[in-house]
Amino acid sequence: MKNLLLSLVLLTSAASAQTPLSDGKTFTGWEGDTTAQWRIEDGAFTAGSLEKKQPYNDYLATTKEFGDFELTLKWKLEGTEGFVNGGVQFRTKRIAPPSHEVIGFQADLGMGYDGALYDNMRRKTILARPTKEVLEKARKPVGEWNDYRIRAEGSHIQIWLNGVQTVDYTETDPAIATTGIIATQLHGNSNAIVRYKDFVITELNAAKAKAGDAIEPAAKTMLFDGESLDGWIPFSPGKEQGKDDRSAVANVWSVRDGVIHCEGKPKGYLRTSKDYANYQLHFEWRWDGKPTNSGVLLHKTGPDLLWPTSIEAQVMHENAGDFYLINLSSMTVNGQQLGPVVKPYLRAAKQNLSNEKPPGEWNSYDIVCDGDSIQLTVNGLLQNKGTGAKPSSGAICLQSEGSPIQFRNIYIKPLEK
Repeated sequence: MKNLLLSLVLLTSAASAQTPLSDGKTFTGWEGDTTAQWRIEDGAFTAGSLEKKQPYNDYLATTKEFGDFELTLKWKLEGTEGFVNGGVQFRTKRIAPPSHEVIGFQADLGMGYDGALYDNMRRKTILARPTKEVLEKARKPVGEWNDYRIRAEGSHIQIWLNGVQTVDYTETDPAIATTGIIATQLHGNSNAIVRYKDFVITELNAAKAKAGDAIEPAAKTMLFDGESLDGWIPFSPGKEQGKDDRSAVANVWSVRDGVIHCEGKPKGYLRTSKDYANYQLHFEWRWDGKPTNSGVLLHKTGPDLLWPTSIEAQVMHENAGDFYLINLSSMTVNGQQLGPVVKPYLRAAKQNLSNEKPPGEWNSYDIVCDGDSIQLTVNGLLQNKGTGAKPSSGAICLQSEGSPIQFRNIYIKPLEK
């Protein structure tokens, strides 16, 4: 009897972890061009036409990011001309407009790539694919519904097509993102219709996924020791988006007399090597010369990019206290829901006039990150606050964005009870 009860508890827990990603009636929880590109037909996300050629790739994406998960869904594809293809993106990010593209993993489909794992807009290559024999066993005739099962856990990625495993892949590059959106693709250069429905996701290690590996400080912790950049990682994009040009970065950041000196060019940031959640952050800054632009990125997640997914506490001259929501982040400020931001950034202005000190004098920022709420206090004055922040944990970054700036006395401490 005890074993039976235990089994029932386990079954109930497993079932409760399964979450539909679509209600089959609305685009709730998804974002994209739902006016000209995506529509809902018979409970399925549908895009494309057999009569009119689609000029470019387009995507419908979840507003939420996922890390370790198992996803099941159904898809159907039919076409008459061109590259008749689609795909299910995961651990993916949108590339800033005017691009229509996303970057990340794709469970491919169509044009002989059913069941394959493609690295879209990053390495631009098939990472793993089924043999001809396995594909023949797994595939269904054109126009029939297919079942996809995608499992991503840590570096291990598996794909099943109609119950047949087609991919068993282990990522070896530690820089590849392990979180991101899920998206459906309509491929360009084709007269085709693609349909997706019955999305159900099970988040693995949900408790861990909720806060990731973020650290909650138990005591006051200096993030800058006054002597070195230990615990910090510099980044600046190179010729390709997301490429770390370390030859340039080495000349941007230095430490002298207990102060971090930033030259301001090229653009980029200095980020903590660890992620943090639920903390009070304090730092001080001053302009070494003419004040221009900088900021501190909170809850930075995903790959290093010029505009990484994050929420910025603005340091731009006379704008300290503004929020800038960057690259798919979202938050409610003054009762207004902002985001998820699909362009590089969106401003939420501070509540009071600027109270910054003149150039050459030290300013202080005190930031409280409590769950999904954030408060910004500049030189002792509460300037801004928001709730419902997504993401709600991640790295902390100091920006290089214009001209020389200095930072000092950077620490975090536990939230006040």
